Amino acid sequence: MEDPSICVAVFDSAGCRCGLLDEDTAITLIAVASEDPLDWDEMMAYWPRYTTRVVPEFASNLPLEIAKREETIDALRESVGWVVLDLTQKKIVTCKTFHEITRDACFAMHINENGKQQDPLSVHLAPWWELHEQVDLDIVDVVDQVRQSPINVPVVDRNVLFGKPLIEDIASRVLAIADSEEGQQAFGLANSDVDSNRDPFYQLTIEVHRQWLMTPRADLDGMYPRQMLHGGRDWLEKLVAGQRMRFERGGGSLVASPTDVVGYLNGPIGREEMAMYFDLCRELISAAWFWCKNQADLNLETKSETPQPVKNQASDLTRSDLAAFLTDVKTQWWADPFEGGSPPKFIIECSRRRVPRGAGVEIVGMSERQSEQHIIDCDCPICNMSADGMFGPSFAFIDGHRLELDDEFAFSMHEKREDWKAQQEEFAQLSARWDREDRERSETADRQDSDEFESVWNSGNTTDQPFPASLGGDTGNLRLAFLLAEIISELQQFGAPEELIRRLNTDFSAYRQSEPVDLPDSTKLLTEALESAAEQFPDLVARVASFQSRLSERLRTPVANSKDDWDDMPF
Repeated sequence: MEDPSICVAVFDSAGCRCGLLDEDTAITLIAVASEDPLDWDEMMAYWPRYTTRVVPEFASNLPLEIAKREETIDALRESVGWVVLDLTQKKIVTCKTFHEITRDACFAMHINENGKQQDPLSVHLAPWWELHEQVDLDIVDVVDQVRQSPINVPVVDRNVLFGKPLIEDIASRVLAIADSEEGQQAFGLANSDVDSNRDPFYQLTIEVHRQWLMTPRADLDGMYPRQMLHGGRDWLEKLVAGQRMRFERGGGSLVASPTDVVGYLNGPIGREEMAMYFDLCRELISAAWFWCKNQADLNLETKSETPQPVKNQASDLTRSDLAAFLTDVKTQWWADPFEGGSPPKFIIECSRRRVPRGAGVEIVGMSERQSEQHIIDCDCPICNMSADGMFGPSFAFIDGHRLELDDEFAFSMHEKREDWKAQQEEFAQLSARWDREDRERSETADRQDSDEFESVWNSGNTTDQPFPASLGGDTGNLRLAFLLAEIISELQQFGAPEELIRRLNTDFSAYRQSEPVDLPDSTKLLTEALESAAEQFPDLVARVASFQSRLSERLRTPVANSKDDWDDMPF
């Protein structure tokens, strides 16, 4: 802890708090302001997400006392260094001698005995916050200075986006289309065997989804739903990334932001919540087509033996019935695993509470955890090492690429149309370049009669230079896993028995998990499994012999358990 020499004043709607702090604590308060707190109570609630070993554990222990305006000005004027955080005006001002922070930064708050940086502290101010650094102004001007720009904080009405208005809007639009000529054609295609691989409702789904997102609504004060999805995504991504860095580099546990803050109730939407919202809309629209078709088919069966157009049945399809059905669909979607992982409810909750999702990693403030990424029937040794946690926790991430697949601005991650158009042009240029490179590679392969993929034995990955410990470098297991993966791939192409492949994976798992005293026995078992593979498939003799030599080398010269720093990672 440094000597407390920085006078820090925190203003909110209730008044002011002021006191002398050391520089580390003052910087930490600025980092906490990254969360866009409304007042001092919210500052204290967010504090645990930014604590390190060099600052107090609780914000309530900070020596900041309630003070009058005149007392605060006197204290600031008499101090060598000062920082002003105005939570009402959403601005931060620092004196001329205070350390430069910038809007986006990361500080190592602790240096260990080996000189390695630890305890990262991330600062990522929201776009609507003003930062005035190292100013040379009279302190009265600093305190009284009005913001230079309006405060445009995105306010999200999730009751409209996720609630009854969404359900009823989709129900109304789907029913209207079902009663149109386009709808009749789609239902007709759905009932035929012609072009069965094509979704007859695809274009209609895009139309319903686009209309919902791009239509102004009275319950949103004239805004349209898409506008609610944008405004803070990039900022929230940085906050989540900062929390992951803090966890991975020794800064402490993952801590979820609290639920009793304004940012949770109506704060901006992050990338993963936006991506899941896209999925929810598509799920509801798809379910609505399914319901309409089933109802129409049922009506045709019960009312007449003579087939009738869907249009004549639309009057029997009521919005309330469809809305009730879609409400059940949403409830089910909310709880079901998403792509085999955690359910949307958990994914969205993590996004709203600004924490990354690490498989099995505890999140302080939440009872659920991200589901483990079980690898079912995977014959890859590298995947099995990952499943065993050899590379640390596996973090799940939804990039939202599906929002761009329809070539529609309405669904894009980009807030502004010009940014979306620029991305589309970039995609087109990349696609053209990849097509050109594919043709060139194909022509080169035809001339040289070479393989498209080079063997790992010839790619430089068999060098004796060790990987960092974080990548299995303490025992060389990751390098061996790459080599074994190619052997197993060849066995699969040769049609090798599953028992043989399973034995190789099982024996390699036992080998890499062996204690030094058990290493000779586990090496013997793995060597025998490799010899069995070579006997059955002679084309693998050279690779098996090379692999076995590496096992023997490790027995002769065991590698010490080293703990390489993150800075030594090869990427």
